[in-house]
Amino acid sequence: MSGAFATVIRRSIRGSLGRFLAIIGIVALGCGFFAGLQMSGADMRVAADRYYDGTNLWDIRLISTLGFSDDDVDRVREIDGIEEVMPSISTDVMMEMCDEQTAVRVALLPDGAPEGEQTDDVTVTSDDDGYLNRLLLRDGRWPTAADECVVSADTAQGKPSIGDTIHVQYGTEALDDTLTGREFTVVGTVSSSNYPYTVSFGSTTLGSGMIEQYLYAPRDAFAEDAAYTDIYATVDGAASHESGADDYERAVADVTDRIERESDDLAEARLDDIKSPLQRDLNERRSTYESERDEAIAQLDDTERQLDIASQLSPGDSRIAASRAQLEQQRAQAERGFAEAEAQLADAQSELDAMAAPELYILDRTHSEGAASYQGDSERMDSIADVFPFMFFLVAALVALTTMTRMVENERIEIGTYKALGYGTATIACKYLAYAAAASVTGALIGIAALSQILPYIVMQAYAIIYAVPAQALPLPIQPSAALLAGGTGVGVTLLCTWFAVVSSLRETPSGLMLPRPPKAGKRILLEHIGPLWRSLSFSWKVTCRNLFRYKRRFFMTIIGISGCTALMLVGFGLHDAIWDIIDNQFGSIQRYNTIVSLNDDATDEDIAAVQAKLEEHDATDLTRVDIENIQITGADDADDDPLAVQVITPQDADALADVITFRERADHAAVTFDENAVLVTEKAATKLGLQVGDGLTLHRQDGMGNAVGDGAQVTITGIVENYVGNMVYLGPEAWERAADQDDGLDAEPAYLTTYAVAPDSQRVRDELSADLRDVPHVSTVGFSAISIDTYSTMLSSINLIVVVLIVSAAALAFIVLYNLTNINIGERVREIATLKVLGFTRREVHSYIFREIAILALVGDLIGLVLGTWLEGFVITTVEVDVVMFGRIIHPQSYLYAFLLTLVFSGVVVMAMRGRLDRVDMVESLKSVD
Repeated sequence: MSGAFATVIRRSIRGSLGRFLAIIGIVALGCGFFAGLQMSGADMRVAADRYYDGTNLWDIRLISTLGFSDDDVDRVREIDGIEEVMPSISTDVMMEMCDEQTAVRVALLPDGAPEGEQTDDVTVTSDDDGYLNRLLLRDGRWPTAADECVVSADTAQGKPSIGDTIHVQYGTEALDDTLTGREFTVVGTVSSSNYPYTVSFGSTTLGSGMIEQYLYAPRDAFAEDAAYTDIYATVDGAASHESGADDYERAVADVTDRIERESDDLAEARLDDIKSPLQRDLNERRSTYESERDEAIAQLDDTERQLDIASQLSPGDSRIAASRAQLEQQRAQAERGFAEAEAQLADAQSELDAMAAPELYILDRTHSEGAASYQGDSERMDSIADVFPFMFFLVAALVALTTMTRMVENERIEIGTYKALGYGTATIACKYLAYAAAASVTGALIGIAALSQILPYIVMQAYAIIYAVPAQALPLPIQPSAALLAGGTGVGVTLLCTWFAVVSSLRETPSGLMLPRPPKAGKRILLEHIGPLWRSLSFSWKVTCRNLFRYKRRFFMTIIGISGCTALMLVGFGLHDAIWDIIDNQFGSIQRYNTIVSLNDDATDEDIAAVQAKLEEHDATDLTRVDIENIQITGADDADDDPLAVQVITPQDADALADVITFRERADHAAVTFDENAVLVTEKAATKLGLQVGDGLTLHRQDGMGNAVGDGAQVTITGIVENYVGNMVYLGPEAWERAADQDDGLDAEPAYLTTYAVAPDSQRVRDELSADLRDVPHVSTVGFSAISIDTYSTMLSSINLIVVVLIVSAAALAFIVLYNLTNINIGERVREIATLKVLGFTRREVHSYIFREIAILALVGDLIGLVLGTWLEGFVITTVEVDVVMFGRIIHPQSYLYAFLLTLVFSGVVVMAMRGRLDRVDMVESLKSVD
């Protein structure tokens, strides 16, 4: 029986190979996309965890406002749950690098780096278990001299070549106490899992507020008595869990909680470590002072006794009187010196007594900008995977339902015979379920096997533009849960539709099933009630209109299938628009200046005047002086929420800033006023914090580690403005002055050390202007929009690969849907087509009769798909955005046109392919009676 059953199935497949392949294709796309997208986020996290574990990345990072000593390192090592610890020293500086001013984090090269052995692209082995954050040497060698260094191989900005010399220009306040080297020779390039986010390696108070490069230098490059700035630690057992997973977070949280409980003791111990030698030194100074004071007093007293004796021996001697006067002067001078010394010692003691315990920051990987950003982006892929494949499964369900319904209709007589012979519903349905299962299981296996490799690989290659996380080599691991869910959904939907089609037919009696289903009766349609219009239509158009509404199931299935395909294609084109609009809008209509020059805090008025003179010499116009501060902001009513790092830009002249920056709303391009009292927030920052016009905004200063400090100053938002790169707050001069009145740490009279300008847009002018400006003392940054545009263009170019995949997949889906539905449409109407031929319809008239309906349905589905695709594209865009970039929100008209026309093109291709099927309809055979 099983052999006969298998033979029947094989014959059914051979007899309807087109429908069988259609089900395979549609299920393969649906399951493959679902599995591929579900695995993309998971594969990103697996790649990151493999990188973190292979380089022994820290789980906990400790930062102290007073630094750390070796004793502090030992105290942390003794905390229960800590596996290994490694202290480090780092400081932020501005360096001249590749003819650009760059914010650089200079860090201590770990002792174990030269001895580490790189075994693959993500793993470094070492005999030193305490060697954390292990570096991958990409090129060159390790530094050995104090003036040698290795730099990042992964920066998105330009990096120096091996052999280049780079110079420290200035740095944070503690630079002199930390770093002694001021000139370094690059001897190698490295990758660090501590800095996976290549757009920004961290926050700083220097330059643009972002670390653009990092370098590692030997211990000799740092001050001999420099305190450690960081302690990195790993948690016992954490490496056995995937980074970012719940089990990992719990393991780390247990230890961070333990450190939190001991943080006061650690802080007091650090304070005691600092105060004890200072107190000893002060005590020694006091002891020395008291000894010297007593000795001086004794000498003065001894001199006075000698004078008394001399006075008795020689009364009235004027020399003795003069000596006594001199002695009194010396005694008075000594008393003043004693008083000054006492005061100095007392002040020193007071300062020492007032020294407070340090603030201790205990951070996990969620506070690492790179690791947290990567984790967040991988989770965004999960969000897309939860929604995006829905369209594929919906279309797959429609195709399966239509296909299997047609198959059941073709075999009505056979089904009626089985039912008349007493076979039950389940027995009869087995054949069709087996047919559907064979097609859907085959499609699921093909789709999952292919797209679970292709899609994650493409996604990771796209994210590799901004993340230096080495992707896993192909073949990628297949996540069993995602594969089973995708396959189960695809196969389940197909089988469910098949069961529904069979059961619907089996509701009829055996005698009814043994007869062909009579054609649906024609009905008057709404169009017929519009007399003049209806009468103007030709006979063939009238038939077409009636047929469209007579076969309602086919009507809606075709509309839904085509609209889904159009929507997916529009998402692909819209994603391309959204990404490239970042460049076109930001550096075109929003940011009209193309040159920025900044000076450091030591600049004088003469330096500022020199900068402006150089710019004018090179025909630069619209010179606008501004003050730029790196600030943390929160909503006034949400002070407990995590602050957002922004740049606060305040112009010297409010009107001048409005000449070089367009302040407008994104939706309708309505102008937003910028005046002396304006407080404008860029849209991305406002959306992230949930801010609107009229809301309060709190500005917090930030320390060298990017943490908000102080109680902050409150201002009221006067406008939300369009912006695509970075988060900014624009304050009018008077608004800044009011903010500075609330926070003593803000400069009430900023120096306006940055100048925006519009310079001639040519490479020659940029080179000459850059060279001239570097001769001006205290110039820290010279930047050009052209360089930023090139950088972003390179970063975004590989995103096109994702767009191509989306469009090709949607196109394949559209072709399958149109081909299958058209094929079924013709199959259902063979007798009708044969009748038309018998009645003398020409070949062209027969084609028009059938294909006109397909064209109308494709047109309607196309239009609906454009509406659906607009909503779906908006969801995808807002889901994949990162914090510092806002994608474009407008789909270009040509993208609507491309999606619209491509669907019509596929419809035309299908029509051309099906013309032969119409021509092969045999008038005689098709009209034979089956009674």
